[in-house]
Amino acid sequence: MNSLTRIKMSMGQIRLKTQKGLIFESLGDLMLPLRKNLALSEVTPVMLPDDSQDALTIIEKYQDLWAHNDEHHFVKNDLSNSDLQLIVKQLASPNEKYRDTGAFFFLSMAIQNDHLSQEQLAWLTAEVIKDDALFSHLMEKPNNASFGRSYHLAILWMLLVKNRTSTLSFISEQLLDRMVDQVALISLMEHDTRGFIDGKGWVHIFTHLANVLNELFMLPNLQRADKVYLTATIMTNFRLLDTPLTMGEVGKIVDALINLAQKNQLYADYILLSLKLWRQDIVNEPFIQNRSRWQQMYNRMDFFHEIIVAGADQVPKSIFEYVLTTKNYLS
Repeated sequence: MNSLTRIKMSMGQIRLKTQKGLIFESLGDLMLPLRKNLALSEVTPVMLPDDSQDALTIIEKYQDLWAHNDEHHFVKNDLSNSDLQLIVKQLASPNEKYRDTGAFFFLSMAIQNDHLSQEQLAWLTAEVIKDDALFSHLMEKPNNASFGRSYHLAILWMLLVKNRTSTLSFISEQLLDRMVDQVALISLMEHDTRGFIDGKGWVHIFTHLANVLNELFMLPNLQRADKVYLTATIMTNFRLLDTPLTMGEVGKIVDALINLAQKNQLYADYILLSLKLWRQDIVNEPFIQNRSRWQQMYNRMDFFHEIIVAGADQVPKSIFEYVLTTKNYLS
């Protein structure tokens, strides 16, 4: 049994206990060892998508077709399954031309403008949450597989928005249940905090993750226990992140959590508890003078600062007052 499988099993047990109301305050402490024991291995060869130029040619063909169709000739659901599959593969490309301005831009347009059938939308949702999509090389040091993890999350966000704003839902209860498991795991274990990379473009995993979490938090059919569970995963991860997030990611995560906290006191209570646990990590443990520990401290300060910037009129009073009085390292 590999480490990812063991983590999945442990996370499944924690989620089930949360749903049954057996745990609440101990959620973060139960998850913390899973994240703390993450020992990143060296990078193994990353399998990159082939037929990239073929995919770009297909993308250009459809873009030209759609651009020249007027309202009388516009045909919905006109993207073939084989072409869709080839284009989706390019989300894992480290080449920005194929990944970002290619596949991501094209799929975003296809999703928003109804070029995909209900069946294709459901297939695409299942495809972008597969292990190979979200967990590729997750247990290794940052590498080119991070682009795939990030952009599969980006498309998942687009799909969640589409599902929320459409008359017909294409995300079944079973698919949503699977999605929570997958998003929870990457929320807890993701460690690549890179933003923009010269010559390759955006990684920005935590920005795309924040967008997905925000959409899941908005779902009325997702039970409260699962929303608390998802909150615990991202907050526990942040307690241990020791590399910087410098390109707006912290603000996006904080916004998602504040939006959730505004919906019910239960969420506000759990977020406040998580912030207290985070502070205890830094104050109670012996401080080691190294880059990793200093970065953890500054990540916490940045997180608290983003809450303060959001303002007392947006943040639940209990959270805002706690953050205001404990924003400094040893106050």
